[in-house]
Amino acid sequence: MKVEEYENIFRNEESHFFYVANHRIVLSLIEKFKTGGKKIRILDAGCGTGLLAKKLKKYGEVLGTDISDEALKFARKRKINAKKASITELPFPKNNFDIVTCIDVINHRWVKNDQKALNELKRVLKTKGLLIIRASANSWLSLLHDKHVYLKKRYNRSEFQAKLLKAGFNIKKISYANIILLPIAIIQSSLEKLKTSKDITSAITSIPAPLNALLIFILSLEARLLSWINLPFGIALIAVCEKPQPNSQIS
Repeated sequence: MKVEEYENIFRNEESHFFYVANHRIVLSLIEKFKTGGKKIRILDAGCGTGLLAKKLKKYGEVLGTDISDEALKFARKRKINAKKASITELPFPKNNFDIVTCIDVINHRWVKNDQKALNELKRVLKTKGLLIIRASANSWLSLLHDKHVYLKKRYNRSEFQAKLLKAGFNIKKISYANIILLPIAIIQSSLEKLKTSKDITSAITSIPAPLNALLIFILSLEARLLSWINLPFGIALIAVCEKPQPNSQIS
């Protein structure tokens, strides 16, 4: 994404509804699907400015990677142990992590081969380890914000699922997410198409505190729902995948 966007995210990440609520979704899925109470090793692949990685520390040792020097600068301000690396070439041995998170990274312009990236995420996971991965959804949806953050594509559910299966994962859960934001995104996309000026700007901006609090509340309810059900639509797809035993049948 554009360099200035990392500072914008760093400044807004702790309070903006999008990050607050979506981090809660990731943490709730970890609580739902992780096994054992021991301290675990976690990789946040594409850690950005590092707030999610910081929140993951309550579960164990957390490492981060990002391909952007600017992102790493902000992540290290949050005391994250982060290395520069693409998710297609991770600098770790195989069978290294109990959990890997990869949030809104797989469909970034800098990821040249998403299937290779999924194979690499699986490689560094321990057997029975979990991948929690999120990507933008709906190939028909187009937003100027997507261009601002260098989004390469949006996935349909069937395509996303097929790629995860091809990588050899057992899919324990796959669902759309942020259901309430889809109508807003559709309206925004329609309005942008009517504009004569196509200024590319970030959607992460300050909004009135009451509206921000309301959206956090609604999307946090979604985090609870996603622990039990799959949503039929939304602006993103989120999946929980398991690295199977060698030579086991993929479900």
